[in-house]
Amino acid sequence: MATENPRVAAYPPPRIYERLVKFKQQQGYKSDSAAIVAILSAYFFGSTPSESVSESLAIETRLLNLEGK
Repeated sequence: MATENPRVAAYPPPRIYERLVKFKQQQGYKSDSAAIVAILSAYFFGSTPSESVSESLAIETRLLNLEGK
């Protein structure tokens, strides 16, 4: 499916990718892209495009980011 949105590529370490896969399954996202958009939305704006992601996701995402630093 074509989109007007910019493309972002990343090569996460296995530990982070495993967590992304788990998040994707828990939240019902079918693609890595949809899950990553939800995570970034929660991180940057404290909200997501889907109401299925809880507030704790935003905190957990921020903690994972801090661990990466």
